[in-house]
Amino acid sequence: MTKRFVITGCGRSGTTYIAKLLTELGCHCDHEVFFTGRKPGVFTRLAAQLGVRELAWQPPVIGEAAWEAVPWLPHMPDDIQVLHQLRHPLEFIRSRQKKGWVHGYFRSRHLPHFPRMNKERFAALPLAEQADWLARFWIDWNALAETRAEGKPYLRYRIEDFDLAKLEEILQLIDFPHDPAQVEQVFSALPTNVNTRGQKREDITLDLLSDATRADLSAAAQRYGYSL
Repeated sequence: MTKRFVITGCGRSGTTYIAKLLTELGCHCDHEVFFTGRKPGVFTRLAAQLGVRELAWQPPVIGEAAWEAVPWLPHMPDDIQVLHQLRHPLEFIRSRQKKGWVHGYFRSRHLPHFPRMNKERFAALPLAEQADWLARFWIDWNALAETRAEGKPYLRYRIEDFDLAKLEEILQLIDFPHDPAQVEQVFSALPTNVNTRGQKREDITLDLLSDATRADLSAAAQRYGYSL
């Protein structure tokens, strides 16, 4: 029986692509349906926090890709496979800035040192301040993902390293029956830019960051295998 799984980390890190890839292989993976920054509903969350029920989706869905799942990992079944997906921090910052600061209240609820700002307020900030907050978010949200995943099966990988071998590894981890030839065919055919939007600002560089943030980002990135 295929194990349930969740793919999480920071948004703008290739989760749409992975969800589509797995679904096309017959492994039904939703993208930000159960966890959206507003869902699950208040009574569902309360029941999970009280230990009355576990947070999980129902078949035919096997897994979900959602950055918003991070805070709720402790309330999910103990045997759920957590796939922590990372993207180079500078590429994340550029992509997230381009799309804007969505679900700002959700971020500040789980990272209370972040200001409670909406998309419009974030867009009004100087570019350097936007980049600094996004860098801090990449550091803190990925750290939160690790902390909240403790006690569950956990695999961390960089989207830049995602290849056919990594896909096979994930399918084996979740015990999904598959034909290697079909996996290779689907993997080769699906474009990786299924959720690419607009033009990123190339003038967003690490030089925009404060000295403290740049040092913290460099340390966190190095821990995850990135060199800045």
